[in-house]
Amino acid sequence: MVRAGGGALHGVPFVDDYVETTRPIADLATQYSGIHAGDLTVGTSPYKLSTMKEAYKKLRLLVDCGCIIIGHGLKHDFRVCNIVVPAAQQRDTMVLFQSPQHIRPIALRFLYWFFYQKHVQTGEHSSVEDAQTALKVFESYRRCVGGD
Repeated sequence: MVRAGGGALHGVPFVDDYVETTRPIADLATQYSGIHAGDLTVGTSPYKLSTMKEAYKKLRLLVDCGCIIIGHGLKHDFRVCNIVVPAAQQRDTMVLFQSPQHIRPIALRFLYWFFYQKHVQTGEHSSVEDAQTALKVFESYRRCVGGD
C-alpha cells in the first residue's frame, strides 16, 4: 500500500508485508508474484515476515478507520485476505474502466500506458509498483470525470 492524499509522502509505500508460510508452495510463479524461494520462510527470508493475522489486523484497522483503498482487482485481493471492505471505501481501477460490452477487464499495465505513454510492470512483479501505478491511474480517472 502507498499513501495518497498529497504531500511529501504521497505515493510512498507504508504497508508491504511478506506473509510467512509453513506449507510448501508448489509454484512460486515468480514472474507474476515477485516471490523467490525462501522469501516467505522464517530464517531464510531477507524480509521481515508477518503472520497472516498481523497482516489482516493492519488491513482491518485501515478499513475500520474509514480509509479508502485504491487498487486494481481489489475483489480478488480482499477475497485472498478474507476481509470485507465496504464498496464506499473501494476505488478499483479494474471496475472503474470496465466496459459493460466487454467481459475481459483492462490490464493495469495498459491503463498506465494509455494515460502516460510509459511502460510499467516490465520485469518481475512488484507490489509497490502496482500500488503506485494504480494510484496514478485512479488520479487520471478522477481528472477525466472531474471528481471521485
